[in-house]
Formats: sequence, C-alpha cells, structure tokens
Amino acid sequence: MSPVITRFVLTAAVIVAALLGGYVCRRLGWLSEKLGERLMTFVGVFGYSSVAFLSVWGTRLQAGDFLLPVLGAVHVVVMIALSLGVGRWITADRAEQGLFAIAGGTGNNGFTMGAFVLYLLCGEPGMGLSNLYILLFMPVAVLVMFPLARHYASENPSGSLWGLMRRNLLDWRSIGLPMAVAGILLSVCRVPRPPQVASWRVLDLLVYTLTPVAFFAIGLRLRFSRVAPMLRLLVGLAAVRFALGLLVGLALAALTQLTPWPFTGARRDVFIVQSFVPTSVTMVAIANMFGLRPAEASVLFVGNTVAYLVAVLPLVWLAYGR
Repeated sequence: MSPVITRFVLTAAVIVAALLGGYVCRRLGWLSEKLGERLMTFVGVFGYSSVAFLSVWGTRLQAGDFLLPVLGAVHVVVMIALSLGVGRWITADRAEQGLFAIAGGTGNNGFTMGAFVLYLLCGEPGMGLSNLYILLFMPVAVLVMFPLARHYASENPSGSLWGLMRRNLLDWRSIGLPMAVAGILLSVCRVPRPPQVASWRVLDLLVYTLTPVAFFAIGLRLRFSRVAPMLRLLVGLAAVRFALGLLVGLALAALTQLTPWPFTGARRDVFIVQSFVPTSVTMVAIANMFGLRPAEASVLFVGNTVAYLVAVLPLVWLAYGR
C-alpha cells in the first residue's frame, strides 16, 4: 500500500474512531451533549479561521487563478438558494428547511474530504488548487450562512436577512471573515509568512487536531434513532449534493470557456470534483453555533458522508483515477 493511501486510511480511521468515541462517551454518560456544542463552536470560530488565515497567506495568487475561489463561492451561494427551494418541498418544518439549505450548499471541500481526495488523484497540485478553491469560503459562511442559520433558528425572526447580514459582521463568531481578508491581503502583497509555520508544521498540527475534535463533538450529539425519521431529508440531501451539485459545477466550469482563463486540466478536475463532495463538517459547526437543529445536522453529515464514500467516491476514482 502506497504512503498516500496509508495516510488516507489512517485519517479515515481516526475520524471514525473520534466519531464513535464521542457517541460512546455520551451514551455511557461520561460527557454531556452540551460539550459537543462548545467544542464545535470553538472549532468553527477559532480553529477553521486560523487554518484559513494561514493557508490563504501561504498561497501565491496568479492571474486567472482568481476564478477558482470566485466560482467556488458562486457555487456555494447558488446551491444554498436551490437547496432552500428543495427543502421547502421536502419538509414543512421551518428550522429543517434552513438546515437543509446550509447542508445542501456547504461542501466538505477542505482537508477532510475534497482536498484530500484531489491530493490522492492529482498529487500536491491537487491539494494546492483545492486550497485556492476554498479561499472565499469563510467570507461566504459569515455573510450568507451565519445570518441564514440565525434567521431559521428563530421561530419569530426580527428584521430581514439583509439586516442580519449587516449585524452579523459585528458578531464575535464572524472573526473568520477579517482573518480571511487579512490572509488574502498578505498573500497579494507578498508578505512572507513566518518560516516557523512550515518548519514547525503548524498547519498539520491544527488540521490533525481540529479534525478529530470536530468529529468527536459530532459523535457527542449523534443519535442513530433519528436516521429513520430523517430518511426523506437524507435522500434529498444526497440528490442535491451529488447530482445537483455536479450539474451546477459543470455549468459554471463551462462558463469559464467564455473568459480568457478557461478551466482546463487539473484546474477543471479540481473544480468539478469539488462541486459534488458531501456536506461539510462546517455545516454541523454552524448548526451548533446558532442552535439550528444541531442533532439533526450531525445525522445529515454522517449519513451524507457515508453515502459519498460508498456510492460516489468509487465513481470519482473511475472517472479521474490515473
């Protein structure tokens, strides 16, 4: 077995162990479910923001590459809008509609799924381009997903979504936005990142610490008894993420042919593969942060991830494996 495959298997094993560990700890009464909410808020607000800041700062942007993050952000916004419409058809529950919209729009594009799959398929260029693809994810999360979650988590929301977006900029949980902007400015201005970030493997430390903590927190709130009642949502989410997501990705990739910077080769592969990855662990973090059916969010995340690994990833290997 190659070192890359071994690393992937070990990572998957750590994820599964952390998820089951959290589930067992709650079932045995060793830890409370409330701890899962606190852990996910910490990971979502401070952990992922730090990873985004350091990875963006270390990415050297070139002419034309801006289309990857811009269209990646457009893909998220379009998928949220489409998922909101599909969610209203699937369920009459207002909170579930909001959760479904965020789950359908938020792909696991980072180091726990999309970026790592592309690393296995394309090597280091796949990982590098994937980091570029998710460059604007944090601004989209703060400006769109946070106010949407806050809006649908309340039975009687006050004000409009646009008003929530403006007020959300001053929320402490929105720290990821200025950090992402700072990373972009430092990269564009060619300010060198401290060499200790690489020599001390700071990003590796953060990634391989935050990932199991996030999955452990999900396990604390995971209830398998909710799977059957949520079957309609799970099937709908699979259709949205794996079919609708792919169609939107193909359409956006085709639009680049009308620009001076058309997607070809590895860039096209990265954009297409990233367009139909399963829903993101960030979705669970947002649901926990704003009290938007966090237990259901955990079930949607786990169910959609398992469906991808079993039914979709083998097709990705057949189509893109070399």
